[in-house]
Amino acid sequence: MNNKVMNDKKVLVIPCSGIGKPIGTVSRETAYKIVENLRKEKCQTICLALLTSGDKETIDKVKKNYCITIDGCAKHCAKKNVEACNKTPDKSYMILKFAAANPDKKPEGIIDIGNGGRKLVNTIASQIAKDIDKLTKNKVEVSVNERK
Repeated sequence: MNNKVMNDKKVLVIPCSGIGKPIGTVSRETAYKIVENLRKEKCQTICLALLTSGDKETIDKVKKNYCITIDGCAKHCAKKNVEACNKTPDKSYMILKFAAANPDKKPEGIIDIGNGGRKLVNTIASQIAKDIDKLTKNKVEVSVNERK
């Protein structure tokens, strides 16, 4: 029996832009760590500005894939922009909650988040990587003979 994986969905890791705030830098650095190092075969990121501006290709990508949002503050920009596409994020994270739970891992600056910020990025990225694994392990195999 010849089987083929029918679910080729990626996981979009969508961070807030958080320009000018250390917590925003943590959000972006977390997304980059996941996409470039931890789960590069399973996920990618998108430009939040393209989503915000209504770019059709970006919206289609959001609608067709799993989405994990990473927000720095209570404004939830990443999450709200995914929801504006009539899509509920599969998982949403708030960097401030991780920061509060890990006071020893504090970002130091905007350009360079320092050792504490990098430790916070690693903590958050590890958790998100586990969620990516859970989302992507639910791939359904369908027999080629069963397809119509």
